[in-house]
Amino acid sequence: MVIEKKHTVLFVDDEQRVLKSIKRGLIGEPYRTIFAASGMEALEILAEKPVEVIVSDMKMPEMNGLELLQEVAKRHPEIIRLVLSGYSHTSTVLAAVNEGRIFRYITKPWRIDDDIKPALAAAFELYDQRVDERLEAKKLQLNNTELKGALDDGRKTVSETKKVASEIYRRKTDAQRRALERVQGLLNYVSSQAINLEMGEIDDESRKLVVEIKNSCREAIAGLEKVYLFNALEVGERKPVAAVLELPKFFAELESAVKKAAQSSGLTIIFQTVSALPEQVVTDVELLRVMLWEILDNALQNSPSGGIVVCNVEPQVVSEGVLRLTTVIRDTGPGIKAAELKELQQPFSCGSSGNNRQSWGVGLSLARLIASRLNGSMKVGEVDQGCQITLTAEVRISSSPDTE
Repeated sequence: MVIEKKHTVLFVDDEQRVLKSIKRGLIGEPYRTIFAASGMEALEILAEKPVEVIVSDMKMPEMNGLELLQEVAKRHPEIIRLVLSGYSHTSTVLAAVNEGRIFRYITKPWRIDDDIKPALAAAFELYDQRVDERLEAKKLQLNNTELKGALDDGRKTVSETKKVASEIYRRKTDAQRRALERVQGLLNYVSSQAINLEMGEIDDESRKLVVEIKNSCREAIAGLEKVYLFNALEVGERKPVAAVLELPKFFAELESAVKKAAQSSGLTIIFQTVSALPEQVVTDVELLRVMLWEILDNALQNSPSGGIVVCNVEPQVVSEGVLRLTTVIRDTGPGIKAAELKELQQPFSCGSSGNNRQSWGVGLSLARLIASRLNGSMKVGEVDQGCQITLTAEVRISSSPDTE
């Protein structure tokens, strides 16, 4: 039986024994293998033959692996790029990941079955996913064109137009989610590699760099999770889920977490309750926590050392069994200019951070969106110094843990 081979992988290494070993190990695999002994030879092959994946050694004469992958990224950005090398210096590895935009870094000594074959399988899968996304994008473009034509000549009704537009938006959101998931996967991979390097025998300077990389990846992953939640809430995939919450304990734990985060900044944290909190309420615990933490974290990041962050909590009964929880958070930071306020509350609008920390542009807009899903609101008020944000959310009063 002849196996159809729709994919091709190009291996580049200046050592013929390595290429021969790989060739022997991949006999019978469902993809074609071609080989090059130098970077220039590889570029000549790529100019003439279709290739989906390239695997290059790092240390080669004339043109090293990093230079080759950078050139491949420019000329053939659709090709999935991998490194197969024993050259594990930290700065070189990071340069390969960032500048060559590689998919995977396989270190020597490697094994065909355990290392190379799984990496190639994942690379071809990623290539096919990207092809599908490009086809989907073309379909969306055609749908947009069809929609415009329908509006121009009036061949479709308003309800049909809304249906088409809704489907296009759904597909676009799905494509964005898949892209974010792949970015998160790459960040997890880089973070895991950084942890492996940190556990090894490296010098102090390299260890410091590895720790910075690991922390940056963690911050980026946390930022992506905010984007996920915002998108899910916006399209209605994430709906509030009612659960019993011990309110005094909830705010005590929140206060403890805020004070811990503020220790290095020398901030004074004050939590106050205007009246006694009910022991138990029913609400979406995760959404309530994210909403409050986003605003409190914003206050911490924008308050100068020695500043004050105050959080006032006031419960008010609005109807039988329904409580409005009003939380006012005030800081002594630079505040928000009136001209910038409207823009900063729009999704993915990034303002400046007090400590130059990267902003994902979802903090205020995410808090506002969550407040609306909890039948509440968010208001930003003007104060003499700093910023004051008022958050409200409706919760139901619970008499027992079994209350739904």
